[in-house]
Amino acid sequence: MSGGKSALDERSRRVAESLSVGNPGNNARSLPPQAGPLVECQIELGIEEIRPYEHNPRRTRNAKFEDIKESIRAGGLRSPITVTQRPGEAHYIVESGGNTRLLALRQLWAETKDPRFRRLVVLFRPWRSETQVLTAHLIENEQRGDMSFWDRATGIVALKTRLEAEQGRALTLRPLEDALHGLGLAVNTATLALYLYATDRLRALGEVVPDLAGLDVKTLQPRLNALRRYAHARAGIAEDALYGEVFEPVFRTMAGSFSVKATVEGCELALARRLGEAVEVLREVMSSGAARPERDPLREDVERRCDATPEPAVDAPAAAIADFARKAGIDTALASDRESVFGGRLLPLSELHHADPVKRRAWSALALLIEPDREPRPEDPPPPPPPEFIRWLADPEDETAAAFLALLAAVRQSRSVPAGEAA
Repeated sequence: MSGGKSALDERSRRVAESLSVGNPGNNARSLPPQAGPLVECQIELGIEEIRPYEHNPRRTRNAKFEDIKESIRAGGLRSPITVTQRPGEAHYIVESGGNTRLLALRQLWAETKDPRFRRLVVLFRPWRSETQVLTAHLIENEQRGDMSFWDRATGIVALKTRLEAEQGRALTLRPLEDALHGLGLAVNTATLALYLYATDRLRALGEVVPDLAGLDVKTLQPRLNALRRYAHARAGIAEDALYGEVFEPVFRTMAGSFSVKATVEGCELALARRLGEAVEVLREVMSSGAARPERDPLREDVERRCDATPEPAVDAPAAAIADFARKAGIDTALASDRESVFGGRLLPLSELHHADPVKRRAWSALALLIEPDREPRPEDPPPPPPPEFIRWLADPEDETAAAFLALLAAVRQSRSVPAGEAA
């Protein structure tokens, strides 16, 4: 009996010893940074663990920042911020919009130390690529409708650089347009050419005039091109030297007082001084037509930058179509097409534009004109009723109606037979 008890006591002692295991040492510092989840999910993070996306294409401060901040102060964060994590990094970054809300939360935590602003539930998405993150920010900002022309231009050009690095080749306008469409960004080649010109030649101006508009660039480009030709003809001044030494110092003086007229006049004066002649002489030559563009500015830009096959100059109907699409806010739904009679084709309206009756009407009107044989598609907006359409055209205060009437006039003129050419 005593032997059995001794054996039982011995087994109990060994079990107790096996359970007396100390806690392992803390070797966390020697481990690699904690990787994020492998699937999309919600996680909780501290505010200090999240950083803004450093390549956010929108550089201008959100005009509604204080309203957003006060809304979060009163009711908390109503929709989660989306984050991702680069491989090998310990911190997270904003993945597709939310930089403004993150800044507001940081300020609120610093000001109040309220725990509501210290930790937050976010939507985590696994890392894909730098291109995908930049694209997500461009799309998010575009959908919110708060991107300036300059921010969008620099963002698209930065995305072009990333795509070229990934693909190992330079992208001309048409392949770039196709690549952007594949990512969900509808940008036509005419707009891309404008972005490339603006970010290349007008960067000094865009840096001091954050609200520089696309129309400003379209107006400046042919005038500066004319001055470029004049400078080359008079003194053989190369384009790089002309912009860097003559135009850019003028651009930098435009902060707070920009206008296209003042910019052109300043460039004329600076060029006249460089050439050692009176500015009145230069302006007289320019106004006489001797230095007017021989070619369409868009075609010049395409040929010079993208080594594209020369195309015919954009005719009056094509220019009027582009002007109408821009004024109606549907220029992203218009793509260039060499095979089309008018040099363009329509793309489907985005979901954002589909909700706007003005854009639906403009798209339908343009479709009737440039694609009369187009087969109706489920995603196409219906054409406006004739009475509504006529009332729109007759509205003297409607800028888009005036642009459409100008487009009709250009088309009629292009189809007329000049006197003396009839059979």
